[in-house]
Amino acid sequence: MNDNAGFTLIELVIVIVILGVLAVTAAPRFIDLSDDANDSVTLAQMGAFKSGVNLLHAKWQIRRQSSISISGQTVEFTDDGWPKGSTDDSVGCAELWSEVFADAEPVTVLNNYTDTLSAGWNAFYYGEVCGYIKSQSGGGTVYPSNTPHFAYYMTNFSEPSAGYTGSPGEVKIYNL
Repeated sequence: MNDNAGFTLIELVIVIVILGVLAVTAAPRFIDLSDDANDSVTLAQMGAFKSGVNLLHAKWQIRRQSSISISGQTVEFTDDGWPKGSTDDSVGCAELWSEVFADAEPVTVLNNYTDTLSAGWNAFYYGEVCGYIKSQSGGGTVYPSNTPHFAYYMTNFSEPSAGYTGSPGEVKIYNL
């Protein structure tokens, strides 16, 4: 008696087709996970930055001084008491980054929002706004880009054509 146990060719083809359909529908969900993780990193960093800015503002409200020494660092403030860098440019935004975070990740200074991004966090200045954007591998620019980033408004600022509008102390997310 010839007792061969196995699958027929048609059964194997059906199984392969079903696995193919599952792979096509499931693959985009797994691919998008890295983008979701990167978005979450930006949101978490923005939340921490916003909390730090609010704590510095509260300290200014108590002391009412244009600069305050905190843990060996001198923090400068606007007339309304919102923290700012010592210069009105991207270098000042990078300084502010280091003042807000106790153990700050390194940040690359961009001369303007059209400079090429470095891998990691980048800081840029745009008319009383400090922006922060994280690039996974470098390349690209802040504008035009769809990379999520956040902006901190030191004063009232409105540039509708670029999409930036905010009040002093606001921290807003863009491209998310």
